[in-house]
Amino acid sequence: MRRYSKKSQAPSAESLNQILSQSGIRLSRGQLDQLWRYHNLLRKRNQDRDLTRLIGFETIAVKHYVDCLLIPKMVRLEGPLLDVGTGAGFPGIPLKIFLPKLHIILAEPRPRRVAFLEEAIELLGLKGIEVFPHKVVSRSFQKPVRGVITRALETMDKTFLRTSGCLLPGGKIYFMKGPNVDEEIGEVRTRFAKEFRLSGDKAYNLPRTPHQRRLVTWEKIDAV
Repeated sequence: MRRYSKKSQAPSAESLNQILSQSGIRLSRGQLDQLWRYHNLLRKRNQDRDLTRLIGFETIAVKHYVDCLLIPKMVRLEGPLLDVGTGAGFPGIPLKIFLPKLHIILAEPRPRRVAFLEEAIELLGLKGIEVFPHKVVSRSFQKPVRGVITRALETMDKTFLRTSGCLLPGGKIYFMKGPNVDEEIGEVRTRFAKEFRLSGDKAYNLPRTPHQRRLVTWEKIDAV
């Protein structure tokens, strides 16, 4: 399996663009500039806000940016899209950079991360994106959304319960998961069969790596 490089690449916008291109991800010059500024802010603020445990440039580029930006290649995202437990903005901010017209809501309760998200949005000049600075539960967040996305946050059934008050009929929940989610899928099928149907289950690897992923999509059934 060909890796991205035989040795670590020096951090730069050009190196980032090369990693993305090798994964089949194409950004405009303006989008690349936004992602690079976001990366620099992430590294700067990570020292005192515990935003990510990843350290190396290439590791961050692949496991954060590539991981997030592969999603629009597999599914069509509709807004408003609620990013539950976004943390430092994953996948919401990379998705917003890539899909500037998509309305995204970043849900994150931890104050230091909320401050980072607000700073990033202002620095990058992003429009049509907002922060919900609270924990998402069925009573706290009831704004109607067409989609929910979450990245390795918790078991699927818990996210279903959190978002029961906001997802519109026909809306979809996207779970960015590791490979071993069959038990979770079985649990959802048992508990939520009358409310949701499985509409997608895509197994894939992060390009040029052994890292396995599953994108599992559920659609909310329209009430009769």
